[in-house]
Amino acid sequence: MKSKILLIILSALFLSACAKDLPPSHYESAEVGKLKKVIPGVIISKRPILIDTKKSDAAIAVDGKPTMISDTKRTRGYEYVVKLSNGDIVSVAQDEDLKLKNKQHVLVIYGENTRVVADEGSGE
Repeated sequence: MKSKILLIILSALFLSACAKDLPPSHYESAEVGKLKKVIPGVIISKRPILIDTKKSDAAIAVDGKPTMISDTKRTRGYEYVVKLSNGDIVSVAQDEDLKLKNKQHVLVIYGENTRVVADEGSGE
């Protein structure tokens, strides 16, 4: 029984080493070459947040009963509230500080992972 518990814990630790974060400047290979919708906007609010990333789940036995345990990682990030050029207001949380400021013109890039990036050239 103890060897099973040890095996489960070791498996959970191995899986946690495989977990990844995906900041706005990183793309998964499956995203490369995919068309994404981009809408310009202006940041109307920015606030720091804490992001909990669930790294793995594992089942262990406690007093003979199966119990789920989770391993989480906490990182810092920002929530940006953006007023889009079409009048909509959206909120995007991301874990990389791009030094964006309130009233800054940005681009919201929609996709599997929505991103907010500085608008360096749309002429707005």
